[in-house]
Amino acid sequence: MTSSYWSRQRVSRRGVLRGTGLGVAGLAGAALIGCGGGDDGAAPEATQGGLAGGQLTATAISTEADANATAVAADQVRVAPGLYDGPVPPSAAELNASVNAKTGGMAKLRYLDPPRMDLSRTLSCTIYNTLAHTSNKLTRGVVGPLADPFRVDIEGDLAESWEVSEDGKKHTFNLRKGAKFHNKAPVNGREFTAEDVTKTVEMYSGGSQKDVFSPVESMETPDDYTVVFNLNQPLTDFPTIVAAWSFIYPKELVDDEEKRQEVAIGTGPFIQDQWIQKEKSVVVKNPDYWEKDAAGNPLPYLDGVELYVQSDTNAVRAGFSTDNYWDYNSRDGEDHAALFQENSDTMVGSTFPRSRGANVNGFQFQMKNPIFQDDRVRQAISLAFDRNEYDLARNGGDGQNPEGPYSTSPMPWPYLFDSFPTAKANGPWYQFNAAEASKMMQAAGYTADNPLVAEMPSYYFRTELAQLVVPGINQSLPEVDITFREVDNPTHVTLMSDRNFDTMIGFLWGPPGYSMDQWIFPFYHSEGSLNYGSIVDPDLDDLLVKQRAESNADAQKDLWMQISDRIHDKVYQAWFPEPLIRAAWHNYLLNYRQHGLMGTYQCYQSDVSRIMWIDDGGPGVNR
Repeated sequence: MTSSYWSRQRVSRRGVLRGTGLGVAGLAGAALIGCGGGDDGAAPEATQGGLAGGQLTATAISTEADANATAVAADQVRVAPGLYDGPVPPSAAELNASVNAKTGGMAKLRYLDPPRMDLSRTLSCTIYNTLAHTSNKLTRGVVGPLADPFRVDIEGDLAESWEVSEDGKKHTFNLRKGAKFHNKAPVNGREFTAEDVTKTVEMYSGGSQKDVFSPVESMETPDDYTVVFNLNQPLTDFPTIVAAWSFIYPKELVDDEEKRQEVAIGTGPFIQDQWIQKEKSVVVKNPDYWEKDAAGNPLPYLDGVELYVQSDTNAVRAGFSTDNYWDYNSRDGEDHAALFQENSDTMVGSTFPRSRGANVNGFQFQMKNPIFQDDRVRQAISLAFDRNEYDLARNGGDGQNPEGPYSTSPMPWPYLFDSFPTAKANGPWYQFNAAEASKMMQAAGYTADNPLVAEMPSYYFRTELAQLVVPGINQSLPEVDITFREVDNPTHVTLMSDRNFDTMIGFLWGPPGYSMDQWIFPFYHSEGSLNYGSIVDPDLDDLLVKQRAESNADAQKDLWMQISDRIHDKVYQAWFPEPLIRAAWHNYLLNYRQHGLMGTYQCYQSDVSRIMWIDDGGPGVNR
């Protein structure tokens, strides 16, 4: 799958400020969101990346490790510093980590403050990040520099292998023998068994992952190392679906709900050592971890990971340049280039388009509220937001094209389109038309003297919502008066998971789906456990059920397109154009990568921690 994204014209920061039409509030937001750089936004010359003839090639870094390899010379260990167009290919050492990786050292990265450790209550990357260090799933996505960043391939985790019956209804997982839980109370290093799987699934089935396991009619455990799932419908993607977020808890924590909120205990590569809320977490190497690399060396390579809570962009940026944080996500091309100039000896920068569905780029309406049950109100508010100007001010013009910038919807575009889409794919309510929006609001009974009054709390995208989105809509549409309120991350997560926001809220999605069904069914079906906006749409329900049962790929894609058209037409949520991913990390951290579908280290990609290592000369490493 390739993307025409790369052939689009780039817009400099100065050009952004000349072109924006968001008014005084919008310009202030654009100036704040931008992080500096040169006048023309010119970047250092890009090094070799994953581009071919102007087109992004997803297979550019897909390669196999050499089983007969020997350790490489010291000057071939690290990725060469530079700015890469596309995913960053592996270094010579990363191609064969099992013969080149070195043990020891504490990595310093960032994470988001979790409200609790119970993923069955709250499906959030804040919890996922910790569990990815401390726990395992039955299957998992392939991560690291050898993984294809635009596809999700799965491999065994706590399941060594699995079989799917011909009718797609019976899934048999053969579990690893000898995998042990952490040597701490209440499990005290006991062996993992099939009972832990069945009790975890029962817990998830009554909570945040009931949609994942709703097709499970029964489970069988012929022995301690086999689990059989009998489904009530064909679902050949079931092993892929459980790879996304279904971490296995010990049965002791399943039975102890209070303790489950407070601690993370699993079979994973790291043990939870500290959790200081709103400050940091520390995980340390699990000496009894069951997994080994291709050469038989025990994983993980690291002694541990220090994870810091830091939401101030300037502080994160400064911390990156002083080796206090080893990763950074640049705001735009100028920020990326300027950061490289400051860290040209160690920084690796990678620029590529997102392939996953929407995560936090937008806001949604509370459909229990009668105000928003009027389609015209939701559609008008979306129509009154100028996404083209937002893309210029927020994204440096990453999405500029004659048809308008594409707003990233919850349905990953590679599943629907052959190339990166434009605003045309979002439908009519994503084309800016303030005059028409005003007419629709007046027809719904609102005027400038009697506007719709609503509050929009958010932690995610708080700067964009507070300084660009809400002021832009209020300025364009006098029939509304929206007030933004910043909240902390635990508050936002709780507001969403408990569904107790009154009118609108900044968008919050869940962990990434490895199949299309995971991106849509839980969030849109009227009985979906993650239907935060309380959507009840019988026609949409019917489409969602049909796509689950459809086995023909073309027919299934047609159903997905119908679902996409309906959620865009109904505007249950309103999304924005997203910038290109501009990941940065110090090259003394090996095997670190972001993934287009699976996400960032902060959200859903901390699984890579088990295979990361620190090169000689990295901070805090003395070998």
